[in-house]
Amino acid sequence: MNLITEGTTVKIKRENLKDIYTFSSVTELSLFLGIDRETLHERAKARGIELNGTYSEEDLSALRPEKNSALSQLNTEVDPKTEIELLKMKLEMLESELGFKDQQLDDRKQHIETLKSTLSKAEENFEKAQVSVDQQQHLQLATLQQLDKATSRVQRIEMQAEQKKHWWNFGRKSKGKETEED
Repeated sequence: MNLITEGTTVKIKRENLKDIYTFSSVTELSLFLGIDRETLHERAKARGIELNGTYSEEDLSALRPEKNSALSQLNTEVDPKTEIELLKMKLEMLESELGFKDQQLDDRKQHIETLKSTLSKAEENFEKAQVSVDQQQHLQLATLQQLDKATSRVQRIEMQAEQKKHWWNFGRKSKGKETEED
């Protein structure tokens, strides 16, 4: 048989008509009893109880504070008005936590919207930069093509000038040979 109270699991088994309670740690026992660990150690030492994880009902009774332990709450009935007040307090605490969580959620949504806006602007700037790079590459290509055309034109002009130069020389050489022979 397992008993779960406020996040603590207590294993209960029956031996010789006595309930034996098993806790996995001293912290779990202190949570179950509703006292801090230091107080638990002091009470155990004063009453000669070894904190070994297994406890009888008598051990727990000796360790627990008056009317505050989880076991005493299980064994006695709680005043309905007190229970309602406790439940109202728990509800208020939960509503407060919920309000805090809602605020955190709203803050995170706003942060996400800011990040989306920043991302959108960055994408726009990237697109503009890409267009600018494309334009620069197009201009560079056009400039290189014009340079190639100009270089080709200059080379043709130089070749034509060289050919004319050789042609005139060729004609002079043949006239010079004729005059020498004559």
